[in-house]
Amino acid sequence: MNLLQIVSQACNEMGIAAPSAVASATDLQTIQMYSLVNREGNELRQMHDWTELQAQYVITVSQGIDTTGDTVEGSAVITNIPDTSGITAQYYVVSGDYVNQAARVVSVDSSTQVTLNIPVTATQTGAALTFTKDTWPEPSDFDHFINETWWDVTNHWMLLGPDSPQRDEQHRSGIVTTGPRRHFRQVGRASGSNYRLWPPISSIENDFSIEFEYVSNAWVETAGGAYQSSMTADTDICTLDPQAVVMGLKWRFFQVKQLDFAPMQAEYLDYVNRRIAQDGGAKTQRLDRGSVDSWLISPAQVPDGNWPGGA
Repeated sequence: MNLLQIVSQACNEMGIAAPSAVASATDLQTIQMYSLVNREGNELRQMHDWTELQAQYVITVSQGIDTTGDTVEGSAVITNIPDTSGITAQYYVVSGDYVNQAARVVSVDSSTQVTLNIPVTATQTGAALTFTKDTWPEPSDFDHFINETWWDVTNHWMLLGPDSPQRDEQHRSGIVTTGPRRHFRQVGRASGSNYRLWPPISSIENDFSIEFEYVSNAWVETAGGAYQSSMTADTDICTLDPQAVVMGLKWRFFQVKQLDFAPMQAEYLDYVNRRIAQDGGAKTQRLDRGSVDSWLISPAQVPDGNWPGGA
């Protein structure tokens, strides 16, 4: 159902005149219902990790950029870099002699100069440096992670995390900083939420891919097939259960009008909870032993009882 159909059905069920247009309407009641549809859609998508909104995201982790630069003791500025075009502020770390292991690029000042967040500890000319990307923007429609889906799919290792700020600082600032497994955390402020790895890829590793699953905030599909997080046109389609949105719109409309909305809300919550229970399927919980992967050797193939005739 699209926006106009959702509002029309709700109006018909409540016995009020249905509008001929919603997104472009100028009367206050239709504007109010338009806003309540978007409120309901955003509230509904957060009530459950709906299968419809689950998505996968793949990050390709590539080796760093080996280059040179001039450093001055006590300064965070590196000059005379042959080319800085592949380096992005906040998303790249730098390693090299006399460079702190937690040093990060905070600005790319020109085609030959960058500024770090931590000063270097020695003056060098033509010092060997490696700039490595360890941070990636999350998908534009990202809402939240689906837990325990973070994998290095190239090397078949599950990543450890999400790390707390305390653990991340221990990795980047402590003495013992690396182990056999990679970690990740979610950070902000670069340009929204971002995905950060530790340790960064080394120069002796091959490129690898990381995959994780997440829940999208885009519960609306436009007539052109694009996904977005709110309805902006009468033809926009709700990708979640439209009847839940109709029921949610009705009780929210009664609520803002200061009418008795409790019966409608109770009916709505009962319906949504049933849809949640049915979404994506679920394993059957058995009280007996049941079958355990019957196509493999398991307790399911072992008969009950004793074993007479034994020595």
